[in-house]
Amino acid sequence: MNCCEECGHNLNNVEVKAYEKRQVFDIPPVNLIVTEHQSQIKICPCCGRLNKAEFPESVNSPVQYGPNIVASAIYFKNHHFIPYKRISELFHDVMG
Repeated sequence: MNCCEECGHNLNNVEVKAYEKRQVFDIPPVNLIVTEHQSQIKICPCCGRLNKAEFPESVNSPVQYGPNIVASAIYFKNHHFIPYKRISELFHDVMG
């Protein structure tokens, strides 16, 4: 602030008496993280056998939910008693 709102006196060299504080709390935007795992498939030129590389042990379906989504759903269901349909709608609204 440069001058008095009442009389217009220059306040540049006047000592600050106090500070009034205001805070804004917010949460970061939710970003869906998708990790794609690819398994190589090769055919042996010698015997013709189809060979597939292994996926990580925790990846056992073509599409699945990660541990953070599962934990959130369990928390909403068990702690807040939100029905599965509304949890599904919430995830769709927030993450697309």
